[in-house]
Amino acid sequence: MLTLRLGNPDQFAAVRDYLVRAGYTEQAVCRKLGVDGLHECFKQLLDCAARLQTAAPSTLKVLVQLLIAGKSLPRAEVARAIPRAALDAMNALGILSAHSAHSRHIVSAVALYPVQRLFFASERWNATSSPDEATDHVFSAVNPLTHEFLELLPQDPCNKFLDLCSGTAIAALLAAKLYARHSWAVDIASRATRFGEFNRRLNAVENATVTRGDLYQPVKGMKFDRIVAHTPYAPSLKRRPLYAHGGLDGELITRAIIQGLPRHLAPGGRFYCLAANVEREGEPYEQRVRQFLGARQSDFDIVYIDAKTQGPLQFAYRATRHAKGTWDDMDKWVEHFEKLKIKNLVYGLLIVQSRNSKGASFTVRRKKAENGAIAEAEWLRTWESAWADPTRREQILALRPLASQGAELHVVHARQNSGLSPSKFTLTSNHPFTVKYECSAWVAALFERCDGKFTALEYFETGKREGWIPGDLSAPEFSTSLGELVARGLLEVEGFQPPRPKTLKPQSP
Repeated sequence: MLTLRLGNPDQFAAVRDYLVRAGYTEQAVCRKLGVDGLHECFKQLLDCAARLQTAAPSTLKVLVQLLIAGKSLPRAEVARAIPRAALDAMNALGILSAHSAHSRHIVSAVALYPVQRLFFASERWNATSSPDEATDHVFSAVNPLTHEFLELLPQDPCNKFLDLCSGTAIAALLAAKLYARHSWAVDIASRATRFGEFNRRLNAVENATVTRGDLYQPVKGMKFDRIVAHTPYAPSLKRRPLYAHGGLDGELITRAIIQGLPRHLAPGGRFYCLAANVEREGEPYEQRVRQFLGARQSDFDIVYIDAKTQGPLQFAYRATRHAKGTWDDMDKWVEHFEKLKIKNLVYGLLIVQSRNSKGASFTVRRKKAENGAIAEAEWLRTWESAWADPTRREQILALRPLASQGAELHVVHARQNSGLSPSKFTLTSNHPFTVKYECSAWVAALFERCDGKFTALEYFETGKREGWIPGDLSAPEFSTSLGELVARGLLEVEGFQPPRPKTLKPQSP
């Protein structure tokens, strides 16, 4: 039973002001726990109190034990750490409660923690309950998957922001606080909506609306500059919690959201979704997204960053092991995927962009680099958007291409007649994406020469004159090949340098 109450502005202000004065920040809590982020110790939240047993008594220690670890604390200890006004407000809002009317101990009914500059309440785990026991369980705002989702959202300014399957409303509230003029958070579960509204009031975010409904239903007729979704994506053989139930193939919710984009994404607007999806024979996921968009698919660009791909058998084994199932259960998963003709399950970031520029729409897919983030995905989207303009094909000839740092050329020599001759050329890179690109001999020769000192046109003319570029290769064909190398992060040109990696690890021989 959810005890949170929406109270009044003064009660929320009393709690918020106290937490701020007490230094209850994400940085301070992480420093106390010895982690870089709360998502890192998410699975060990129940151990937080144990980690602090030897720490000197402090207000921060009490707050971490009470609000994060869920430890039952003596009423007197809580009263020493929390002033009467804030304590009364926490009780009134249903955050804190006693075991009984005469109990000397107090416990928090929810988890309440800082994320960036805001505070969020969500379900509390304890030793006797599991999130899988409740179908309307609200996904934590410090779950590692939530953190990964937030890290993949760009923070450039936007007018109208929509967060679907919003849970605690963390994406919508952070957007409203940091870069969106107004944001909307929509979830189908009444429990999630209540948590979302509680969090909105707790943080006094006035330019956000939290509402309940089935995907776009509460915002019917509205268009948005930015739509984001961390959807339920787990394939299901039986009923699962709402936050995890993605239907038979895992795509039930994601597919419905994509199908609604033509009606709700404003021209120039973008959709970001982190989820797992399926591929069928001859149907890579990015092409299936085009099918979901329907008759207006040519109005949209698609970027897909593949973070992980696994086969049905691999998924079946892991799912069965996680559920502590039997070989019969695994066989049911395999039969399920065979019936649906599923070839692969892919997990990654999908970006759909509503076009408002020249040129044809584009569809592009890349393999996420080990240290890749949103910056690389946005760089790719920006480059492909510019490259879709036909005039860009001519302009690239005036630029000075440079072989990217970390890119490598691998050459395979095969025995021909009396000696060895180069027979296969492969360009590889670990940044901005993991790339393995087989190319022709002239492309390999061009890559070797690109040191940023000459224009692409000069390379073209020199290559024709010296014979390492085929005589029948046209300038437009040459430009197209250059664009492909830039789009894969193998060459760099002025104005479109990819983001530098945090660390560039050496490639395996």
